[in-house]
Amino acid sequence: MPSTAVTPPLPSAPPRVRPDWHYHFLGIGGIGMSALAELLHERGIRVSGSDTQPGPTLERLAQHGIPVTVGHSAAALEGADAVVFTTAVREGHPIWAEVRRRGLPRLHRAELLSALAAERRTLAVTGTHGKTTSTAALAHALAAAGWAPTALVGGHVPQWDGRNYRLGAGPWLVCEADESDGSFVHLAPEAVLLTNVEEDHLDFHGSLDNLRAAFRAFLARIRPGGCLVSCAEDAAASALAAAAAAQGCRTLSYGFAASADVRVIVEGLAREGTRLQLSHGGERWRLASPLVGRHNARNLAGVCALAQAVGAPTAGVLAGLADFRGVARRQQFVGRAGGLAVYDDYAHHPTEIRATLECFLATHDAPVSVIFQPHLYSRTARFAAEFAEALRPAARIYVTEVYGAREAPIAGVSGRLIVERLNGHPAAQFLPDWHALADRVRAGEVPDGILLTLGAGDITALGPHLLRVLA
Repeated sequence: MPSTAVTPPLPSAPPRVRPDWHYHFLGIGGIGMSALAELLHERGIRVSGSDTQPGPTLERLAQHGIPVTVGHSAAALEGADAVVFTTAVREGHPIWAEVRRRGLPRLHRAELLSALAAERRTLAVTGTHGKTTSTAALAHALAAAGWAPTALVGGHVPQWDGRNYRLGAGPWLVCEADESDGSFVHLAPEAVLLTNVEEDHLDFHGSLDNLRAAFRAFLARIRPGGCLVSCAEDAAASALAAAAAAQGCRTLSYGFAASADVRVIVEGLAREGTRLQLSHGGERWRLASPLVGRHNARNLAGVCALAQAVGAPTAGVLAGLADFRGVARRQQFVGRAGGLAVYDDYAHHPTEIRATLECFLATHDAPVSVIFQPHLYSRTARFAAEFAEALRPAARIYVTEVYGAREAPIAGVSGRLIVERLNGHPAAQFLPDWHALADRVRAGEVPDGILLTLGAGDITALGPHLLRVLA
């Protein structure tokens, strides 16, 4: 059953990072966990980790000198002074008995993040969509403005040598505040960028009302004198901003709406990027960004608004945004397989799929084919019809079996649900195993043009697989 908890219990005081401790990460292969582990490691703190599956992240961590093991074994805990974990490691896992036997302190990932945040002036990005791109863009822009921030990002940034963190000498920390399990309430940021609030992660929150309550609890922790920057077009974000303002929090809005404090206008959209105009308080700036799409233009406006709110130098921020080339798995070009240009995107919610597909349809004349891997059984069951409508504009659609991640299967829930709701589409199919797409491409079933792989699971491996087998 979904949890109805709105927030986890808060500690009486945030923990502090102990430079003399050895931290062991349970689930170190997760994107947020690996960033924390590498950041501590770069600071000279002893770190190790374990995860249930091997993969590129564990390989990279090992190459950087962090001991990693596959499987959460007692031996992996040897020498550890504390254990860092995520909610993905369930209470029933046998490793917890060993942790208790050894008397090791437990830190949720968010508690360790709050300890790092307590050392610096923290700017947090939260919301259902756009967190990762906005966080990375904000950190990149502040670095260009000379602020040298430390940053933790939920995606790999090619311009940071492919890392998902950066260690800066300045007093600022830029991070994502993840709403998925309510743990973001451990943070007490100086300012927050709230992108939007949509129905998601109800496997934890139980209802949209509980999700909104979790956001309210987090925003209430903005430090006195701080600022909330919110999207003017998102009704839920605007309502949360109004509530925060009523409690004395300074607020700033951004978006396409004429009423937005920081307004963005898209002047040109092409596959090479987006030309946009930003305005605030009578000032106007033009920006040519390598990022494509109206949703990215709005993300950049949010970043600009937060930078304005904290007093960052505008010229440096704009230069950084013009230079920022995005995050891995966001409209990322993978390569060419025969007559197909293969792109990969992390989109796993109907709103994200709609925005991503609109970008490709608006900037490419060739047919756009999509293979989508649903993520989580609960999300698939709830949004099957919405997924179908978001995918419908594609020329050819394949839907795979659900990538369950942390969830057990739900009877009757399958990728077939989405295909069934695509009735009337001339080329929509259920393809349980994405490996089989290589044979379809080889047989000429997929038209030359664009092939877009979508989802938060292992579908990201399809593009490189196609390039290998079709070479």
